[in-house]
Amino acid sequence: MIQLKKYFGYLILGIFLFSEGCVNKSQPLATSTDGVKISFETKGKGQPSIVFIHGWANNASIWEEQVHHFSKKYQVVAVDLAGFGNSGNDRKEWTMSSYGDDVIAVIDHLDLKQVVLVGFSMGGPVVIEAANKIPERVLGLVLVDNLQDVDMKYPPESYHYLDSVMMDLVTSPVPEKLEGIFYKKNPEATFKRIVEMLQGGPRTGWRASLNENIRWNNEDRAASLSKITMPVVAINSDQQPTNIEAFRKYVPSFEAMIIPDTGHVIFWDKPDEFSRLLEESIQNFVKNVE
Repeated sequence: MIQLKKYFGYLILGIFLFSEGCVNKSQPLATSTDGVKISFETKGKGQPSIVFIHGWANNASIWEEQVHHFSKKYQVVAVDLAGFGNSGNDRKEWTMSSYGDDVIAVIDHLDLKQVVLVGFSMGGPVVIEAANKIPERVLGLVLVDNLQDVDMKYPPESYHYLDSVMMDLVTSPVPEKLEGIFYKKNPEATFKRIVEMLQGGPRTGWRASLNENIRWNNEDRAASLSKITMPVVAINSDQQPTNIEAFRKYVPSFEAMIIPDTGHVIFWDKPDEFSRLLEESIQNFVKNVE
């Protein structure tokens, strides 16, 4: 039972952040391979382009501070995956591969030639899937607080419980469930922001994508990582150890940077430190192709 609880904690830390929030209804749309309309925001100019991908149960608005910061130097793109934010939810197969296609649809729509993909939580598997389909255009991947232990798998008997716990977190958020795990700084303001983002909107595809994320980690993760040809960096919280050596079995050049005393939403708790490390990673990716 103790081991099973540890698995639950890993999943919660690895895929959750809360929102269905509001974004600008005038945002442009790209069309994914299955016809679903994908909403995105783009701001700024400069190369490479930085593409931000949110996690499960949230949307592009979580990157608000990072879009403002990095658009001063780069073209920045923040994507709403299918089923979240202003994107369509008429998908039939809620797979990590189809989410990767959402990212590629936006990259194609904007005709981006060189990109850095930044994936938070469930966005980590999504950017991995996208990068494997367009490796010639991806300079590097930044995984944000996910895939800390790529050798870990979720036991089948835990699926129903995890489904129940995670859906309860997004439908009935209270500070006791969130504070200390998902955020540690500015608790009152942060919780208010969460509640505001959760208000209204359908949740079509949320349960299916939640279970698909578990399946991907158990069945597809190793093979997908083994195909990666570009540098991969992780920016993680210190809430659970990052197993660097396990990751390097699949991506030998993998590096991890840890931001202490942060919750899952690192870039909310310590945005300046996060931006510094992300800028450092981008510059290293650029140097690798010069």
